[in-house]
Parts: sequence; structure tokens; C-alpha cells
Amino acid sequence: MANRYDVNIAGYALTVMSERSEEHMARLAETLNARVRDIQRSGGTANYLHVVMLAAMELADEVLERRDRSGEQADAARESSERAARLESEAIKLREEVRRMGEEARSLREEVEALREEREGLRERLEQRSRDLLARLDSVLE
Repeated sequence: MANRYDVNIAGYALTVMSERSEEHMARLAETLNARVRDIQRSGGTANYLHVVMLAAMELADEVLERRDRSGEQADAARESSERAARLESEAIKLREEVRRMGEEARSLREEVEALREEREGLRERLEQRSRDLLARLDSVLE
């Protein structure tokens, strides 16, 4: 339910209905009155209605600029969030690739070890045959 507040803007008494607190309404009136005083000091115009409208326009301009900045920040945050999601997805793919490469490296190490063992076996068989041939040759030559 809205509350009724009496505020004074640039010397004019107004009754305002709002669900905001009394303190909030007082801050609003003081903010507008401060802006009115600034415009009056600058000597732009003596007409109170014009001064209040200029003050309201300046405050509205600030609101719009903040909304624009807020929108830009929201866009930047959304882009950052999307980029983070893409990077996380890429990181998952890279971790999977590293895991796969690790498995492949283990498999290759096992294959290399099997080939080394096979080479050793062949070398031993070759040396044994060489010895056997030399022994036969010796026995034939005797």
C-alpha cells in the first residue's frame, strides 16, 4: 500500500504517493533540490519551472547513462560467461585428448619394450646359430 508524503521541490510543496520509505522520499527531494540549486547558481534561468525541468533532465540523463553502462556491463558479463563456457568446453576436450595421448604413449612404450625383447631373443638365437656353425666348421676342419 502506498504512503502519502509531503515534499518540497524548489519551494513548491507536493504530496506524493509512494511505497518507498519516508527517508527515501526525503533523499529524492534533497537530490532534486541540490540539482536545482546548482542550476540556479550557474545562472541559466530564473524561471523555477524551467530550473526544475533542467534538473530533472540532468538526473534523467544520469539514469539513462547508468542504464546504458549497466547494459554494456551486462553484455560484457554475458560475453565473459559465454567465453568461460567455451573455454571450459575446450579444456574438457583438451583433458580428454591428453588422457588419450597418455594411453597411446603407454601403449607405444609397451610395444617398444616388446620389440626390444624380441630383438634380444633374435640376437641370442643369432649368436647361438653362429656358435653352432663355428662348432660344425671346426669339427669339419679337424
